[in-house]
Amino acid sequence: MTNLLEVLGSELPVLAAPMSGGPTTPALVLAATAAGSAGSLAAGYKSAADLAAQIGEVRAATDHYGVNLFSPNPEPVDRAAYAAYRELLLPLAASYGVDLPTTPVEDDDGWRDKVDVLVSVAPPVVSFTFGLPEPTAAAELRSAGCTLVQTVTSANEARQAVAARMDALIAQSPDAGGHWGTFTPARPPERLRLPELVRAVRAATDLPIMAVGGIGSSLFGRRAVLA
Repeated sequence: MTNLLEVLGSELPVLAAPMSGGPTTPALVLAATAAGSAGSLAAGYKSAADLAAQIGEVRAATDHYGVNLFSPNPEPVDRAAYAAYRELLLPLAASYGVDLPTTPVEDDDGWRDKVDVLVSVAPPVVSFTFGLPEPTAAAELRSAGCTLVQTVTSANEARQAVAARMDALIAQSPDAGGHWGTFTPARPPERLRLPELVRAVRAATDLPIMAVGGIGSSLFGRRAVLA
C-alpha cells in the first residue's frame, strides 16, 4: 500500500494543494516543505517550459514534491449556446483587444509536452484532475517511477481510478476552492460534503485517500491525508 506521506516526505497529515493560475508557486511548495509538510506544483494554465522551470527550482531544494496535471477530457459544446455566450463577451473582449474564436476550440493544456517533461524528471507524485490520464501516458509515468494519484468526486469515479491502476486518490468535494474536478461536468455527480464523500470513496476502494474541499475553509488550498 502506498504511503503518501512517506513518498512526499511529509511529517504532517496536511499538504499544500496545487492551485492553478498562479497561487501555487515553487516558493509555496518549498515553504510547505520547510514547515514539515509538502506541496505540489500546478501544471494547469502554464506552458511545458514554464512547468519545467518551476520543477527545476523545486528540485534544487528538495526531492519531495508533486505535480498536478489537467487530463484532457473533451466535452461536446452546444454551438448555439457558445455563440450566445460569445456575443455577451464581445464588448469586454474588444476593450482588452482580445479576439474570440467564432467556433469552440478544444485545448488540451499542452498535455503531451507536459507529460514528456514529467517523464524526464520523474516527480515522486503526479496527480490528475478532470479525468483519467490516457493509458500510454500513465504507463510512461509509472515506468519513470512516479506515484500516480487521481482526483475523484464520487465513488463511481473512484472505481474507475482503481481500474486504471492509480496508486492513491484525492477525494474532492464541491466545497473545494476554484474548480470541482468531476469527470462529467455535463452530468455532475451528487454534491456530497467532504465527510460523506470520503466515506463513499472508502466504501468503494481501500486505496489511500487525500481529502480536499471544506478543510478549514473552501477558500484555501489544503489537503488532508487520510488512512
